[in-house]
Amino acid sequence: MRPKIAVTVGDINGIGPEVALKAMVKKSVRSKCHPFLISPVKVINFYSKFLQLKFHIMNDESDFEDGEVVNVLPMSDFKNFEINFGKPTKISGMIAGESIKIAVNLCLEGKADAICTSPISKKALNSAGFKFPGQTEMIAKLSNSKHYLMMFVNDKIKVALATIHSPLKDVSGFITKELLREKIGILIDSLNFDFCVSSPSIAVLGLNPHAGEEGLLGDEEEKILKPVVRSFLKKGKIVEGPFPADGFFGEKKYKNYDAILAMYHDQGLIPVKLIDFYTTVNFSAGLKVVRTSPDHGTAYDIAGKFIANEKSMERAMILSAKISINRKRNER
Repeated sequence: MRPKIAVTVGDINGIGPEVALKAMVKKSVRSKCHPFLISPVKVINFYSKFLQLKFHIMNDESDFEDGEVVNVLPMSDFKNFEINFGKPTKISGMIAGESIKIAVNLCLEGKADAICTSPISKKALNSAGFKFPGQTEMIAKLSNSKHYLMMFVNDKIKVALATIHSPLKDVSGFITKELLREKIGILIDSLNFDFCVSSPSIAVLGLNPHAGEEGLLGDEEEKILKPVVRSFLKKGKIVEGPFPADGFFGEKKYKNYDAILAMYHDQGLIPVKLIDFYTTVNFSAGLKVVRTSPDHGTAYDIAGKFIANEKSMERAMILSAKISINRKRNER
């Protein structure tokens, strides 16, 4: 059975609906899963004028049509609104947030197997009353998932983040032994159960330049990172580091590991997007529901021009199906 993937509409004023619709009809996606879009019908009616697609408005989450058709689960509460490309608005945030809530509930009720979220605007989401730093944190709250980890995945590399949407000035304060043990533990479990890697190898990046230069450029490596790495090695886990981030990626050492743990957002995301910008997927490890997303944002500057690249969204849908299947196999 192909997994049922609940696809959220994202910010209607960005490229979310466009990349979702383009990806959903790809043969590569349809051969792996049954995606359905959670969206107001008005959004679908708008895009039907510009994209040569066949739509099926579902009566419920089981009412699928197969073939080159976009299955849409309608959000009936939203009818009188306008699409304003390039602008984060309260209504776009409200639609995005409600679409996420529906998707999470469907997964918790067993009516969907995974979630693939379209890009949202954090500003719009917050203006609509959804006070979360991002979708990852919102889905964690809705699914009652206390421990989670943001990962970025493509065919060449997997990078996880110790901290997510934290201001750089606050990062060092968040890096504790407890946090790192938690994040590395989630990463090992995810590689085991979500990606079926039996004995994963993990590289941990340093926080400071040159990984602290033995304490001269910061002591987090000596006091926090190294003791945590040693604790996992004592348990027989392949966890190494901390590595100076620049040399690690410059020498392509990432090829020697199944995954890398970066300390903060840009430390991990810059190399990932340099290595593979268009097909990288954002995966939320550790959640009680399977959730993936493209690795890009709303791209307001090109919204409504119908030139958005859907490859990351396509890969996100495929990965959500794969992880869903892997989890069910490992639960048996």
